[in-house]
Amino acid sequence: MNHNISFRGDSAAVFKIWITNMILIICTLGIYYPWARANMRKYLYSSTYVGDYSFEFHGTGKQMFFGLLKFLLIIAVFTVIMGIIFNFLPKINWITVSFDLWGYLFYMPILALFIHGSCRFRMSRTSYRRIRFGYRGDKKALIYMLCKGALLTLLTLGVYYSWLVNNIRKYTYGNTRFGNVEMEFSGRGLSYFARAIGGLFLSVLTLGVYYFWYKKRLFEFFYENLSFKKDGNIMKIKSHATAGKVFKLVVVNWLIILFTLGLGYPIAKVRSMRFITDNLELYGDMDLDQIIQTEEDYMNATGDAGADMGDADFFDMDIF
Repeated sequence: MNHNISFRGDSAAVFKIWITNMILIICTLGIYYPWARANMRKYLYSSTYVGDYSFEFHGTGKQMFFGLLKFLLIIAVFTVIMGIIFNFLPKINWITVSFDLWGYLFYMPILALFIHGSCRFRMSRTSYRRIRFGYRGDKKALIYMLCKGALLTLLTLGVYYSWLVNNIRKYTYGNTRFGNVEMEFSGRGLSYFARAIGGLFLSVLTLGVYYFWYKKRLFEFFYENLSFKKDGNIMKIKSHATAGKVFKLVVVNWLIILFTLGLGYPIAKVRSMRFITDNLELYGDMDLDQIIQTEEDYMNATGDAGADMGDADFFDMDIF
């Protein structure tokens, strides 16, 4: 049983939301930002369809505003504490060798909390056919994973970074539910490392020509390793992307943004969303009519504000 994925939004509607958001953000000195994010996310979600039904985002600007305040407060406290530590501790070489290095390590638990909170909030605020998504990850497990991964990344001079990113993706998706459907990410760190390093090396070697194959391979890796399971039935994602399609998307998007001095961003955004959905297909033996609600509500948007800087929604993985 196949389910087509499509994006039915249009550039004019996205531009209207985007330009209104920009004006209000400027007029309110940035205060309107959470409402702007909520408005755009609601439109993009409601325009993304699987079959005849669209996703829905139920988060509000008010929830995201208070989440942003908490996020900024946490960052401010963290910055002050780091400043105190490095200004008043004795000037011991192994302590003061690099503020950035120690700040990076100390930030990992906070980053883990942001990722955890973002997953809980975004999933609980997202629904499809009135069935909510949910996230059941454990904060302590995620903190341990990030701290261990950050340390190994430093010790391996960055080599372990691919495994860290892959493990986070595997953990967060593995603890995500859609009603009584379980999600799983089966990608391997070595495979991601080979694609990333090989893609970057060949892109440089070919003066950028291989870049589009590199992006196409990452697209396949991120989506084709996702699966959905319920009562022994499995649904997976198949990619129809090609390097030629990626070339057309990326180059045209760059030209649109460049020649419109940024005003064409909404057009590029819609083109990217359509590329992603038009080149993905759900297939498997799962009956969507048999999915039931199991997930709890969650209102705290603090983590969402932090992860918002990365903008890592399910259909927007910073690939393009």
